[in-house]
Amino acid sequence: MDKDLFYISVFLLAIGIGGQLAWYFFGGIPCNPAGGNPYLFGAACDPHATVASFQELQNISGYAMLIGFILLPAGLFKDGLPAPGFTAKVLIGFLLIVSVGVVFTGIVIAPSSSSSKGPPPNAFITILPGSGTPTGAVNQITFSPQNITVVIGTNNTVQWTNKDDTDHTATSRPGDPAAFNSGTIAPRTTYEYTFTTPGVYNYYCTFHPGWMHGTITVKQ
Repeated sequence: MDKDLFYISVFLLAIGIGGQLAWYFFGGIPCNPAGGNPYLFGAACDPHATVASFQELQNISGYAMLIGFILLPAGLFKDGLPAPGFTAKVLIGFLLIVSVGVVFTGIVIAPSSSSSKGPPPNAFITILPGSGTPTGAVNQITFSPQNITVVIGTNNTVQWTNKDDTDHTATSRPGDPAAFNSGTIAPRTTYEYTFTTPGVYNYYCTFHPGWMHGTITVKQ
């Protein structure tokens, strides 16, 4: 056994596993955009996941764990295959169990390839910052553009992007040609819907119905 290599590999594995766990528990699993593939086994995502601050932690700790796995056998078996003592068996067993857990976690949060994505968006609406607060204006602009026209087969897949700091929805009204409802569009997330029925849609935000509304005219 090369103790130096062994201790270095254990150190790298500890950093790698710790970093992956920190990303999973504190960074959160980001939600796929509408139309994206779902996570396997129904793993819950977090619309407020701190992707930007933890993504590099995940990447660097993943490389550290990989290097640790490469160095571990070199440290343990440099002079052949020794008969491991009780402590070594416990340590190796612990590392194997944790490794299997990390791999399984990676599989669980991987997007499923069995679900196909919808068409890419080709019309875009922005939920403006401050939309959650009424300004008193007669025609306060919250969905921008507030009125758009799309043509089926040309640009009928609409994407809403929430650039506000609070949750919103894009929901059709009773009597619209077809019903759609985004559910909660969290800050910095998107929702997409493909219009296939022509007509005029006077949609609104169910959280702020008094002033958040827009119109989409769908032509054949």
